[in-house]
Amino acid sequence: MEKGKFGIRLSFYAVAAFIFAILGYSTALILLAGVVIVGEKDEWAGRQVIQAICLQFVSGIISTFFGLFSFFYRIPIVGTVWGTVVSVVESIIALIILIFAIMGLVKVAKGKEAGVPLADKFANWAYGKITVMQQPVYQQPMQPAQPMQQPVQPMQPVAPAQPAAPAQPAADVCANCGSSLNGGAFCTKCGTPAAK
Repeated sequence: MEKGKFGIRLSFYAVAAFIFAILGYSTALILLAGVVIVGEKDEWAGRQVIQAICLQFVSGIISTFFGLFSFFYRIPIVGTVWGTVVSVVESIIALIILIFAIMGLVKVAKGKEAGVPLADKFANWAYGKITVMQQPVYQQPMQPAQPMQQPVQPMQPVAPAQPAAPAQPAADVCANCGSSLNGGAFCTKCGTPAAK
């Protein structure tokens, strides 16, 4: 990994941020974010520090939320049950945050993105990086080939049929037997007079 403006490896900032998040040092984490974002001005390191801050922020929000209901502790029996529920939920959330912080720590030590769920999206948004998810492409199933149909022409009005005129035999052919007349007035075969 390359070194920043102050001669410190950029991955050191990211590793330190996740260590501070694991230990719960929120003040040190905020100061480190200021050094990275304002001083170093490195996008990768800044995004990793923001992800570590998000982990610390979630822990603080959960504690604050349960602190709003601290009046339950004053109620007999309910206070005991409430205290147990709060400690179990906070322990589970602290374990989840610890797991994500360790996973992020290992990844940034190798120079990769921490990839903390939701926190990475927030860090990308903070730096103006928008990731576009690719939409799946659905293909229509293949249809069997069908012969091309000719376009249908609009119907044309049909004129009424005219009665056929009687066929006139050709002048050079006999009307009775169809033999050649050879220009004569009568058929040489059957003797029928030629039509005029």
